[in-house]
Amino acid sequence: MITLKNTNYDIITVGAGAAGLAAAISAKRNNRDLKIAILEAQSKAGKKILVTGNGRCNLTNTNVSKEFYHGSFDVSKILNRFSAEKLINFFSTLGLVCDTETNGLVYPHSRQASAVLDVLLMEIKRLKIEIICDCKVELIRKKGEFFNIKTSNGEYTAKKVVMSCGGKAFPTAGGTGLGLDVIKNLGHKITPLFPALCPIQVKSDFMKSLKGIRAKAEVTLYDGEKAIKTEIGEVQFTDNALSGICVFNLTTLLPKTKNPIISVNLTKDYSYIELLNLLYDRKKLFANEPIENYFTGLFHKNIGIALLKSVTDKPMTEICKRLSDKEIKALANIIQNWKFECKQCKDFSKAQVMLGGVNGSEVNNYTFESKIVKNLFICGEALDVCGDCGGFNLHFAFASGIITGENL
Repeated sequence: MITLKNTNYDIITVGAGAAGLAAAISAKRNNRDLKIAILEAQSKAGKKILVTGNGRCNLTNTNVSKEFYHGSFDVSKILNRFSAEKLINFFSTLGLVCDTETNGLVYPHSRQASAVLDVLLMEIKRLKIEIICDCKVELIRKKGEFFNIKTSNGEYTAKKVVMSCGGKAFPTAGGTGLGLDVIKNLGHKITPLFPALCPIQVKSDFMKSLKGIRAKAEVTLYDGEKAIKTEIGEVQFTDNALSGICVFNLTTLLPKTKNPIISVNLTKDYSYIELLNLLYDRKKLFANEPIENYFTGLFHKNIGIALLKSVTDKPMTEICKRLSDKEIKALANIIQNWKFECKQCKDFSKAQVMLGGVNGSEVNNYTFESKIVKNLFICGEALDVCGDCGGFNLHFAFASGIITGENL
């Protein structure tokens, strides 16, 4: 898009992601006389929107509530004001038809993230809001009642500025976190940044043999012996990490966990006694079969072999009836409490969102105006707020943008 000669605006929004686009639309709808520009460092607007929900864009969740969020920003007021129904209605006014699945997840009917971005950009065009791409914001200074914005594409002036610059997650879609440096320079504190909703690297001798396997499980994050959080879902094994939505939802608590350990329970619907009886029955059923076949019909063969090798030194060619009572009980224990020592997540390239950001105590949680700098607004992922998987992060991004726009 072409940079216009006139660089003076009523409002400049930094970042053309979910929050930035929503803020600009909301502000312009409230006051059609406002002159608004969105400055975007990337060559196109909304790149992160296109990769959300594996390209399907899970844009909200009907179960949205405070319990699904983490960070120093108090989301209670915004969630009380802006429900999933309101967000669905907002998109309905843009022409987007949404479907709600039985688990509360809301998707565009087309199951295409591009549909969400398209209706936003069409409204941006109708409202005559300017998007200036390839325009990296380098420094913002306030001079009197105006903001001077220095960019790679020249300087701009605005009466109000919205920082919706996102975070460091999804660097391939433009996540750099550099906008946070600009906000910090304006006097705000930035809480430590960590990748979230991403695979967790673990230490185990069996990971390479388990690579590519998926298993239904209950996973629990421990800090030493203390259970912190439990999730249920499908665990995915990679060559050095545990993955899957149930694992992703543990990452928001990982930075505060001193001695992180993940316990995987592969038979959550069985009591210990029920599992023990099942294992003894299998010993009789497969009495003369090689040990490597002991879990046939219950677990993936490689998972079974990894479990067996964790409790016995017997060769896998040994027959099942040679398994001792001690080994059977050890198998029952590890099946329901398979422990993996964790490493702290450090790789933003695989993170869906960022944990950390602008300290929530420094931003009005009703209007999103900075408490440090008048007429500076901060919304979306730039704030220290992170939601679990399931549409909660996009809900906050859109809702915070819309409410910011209402207060401009």
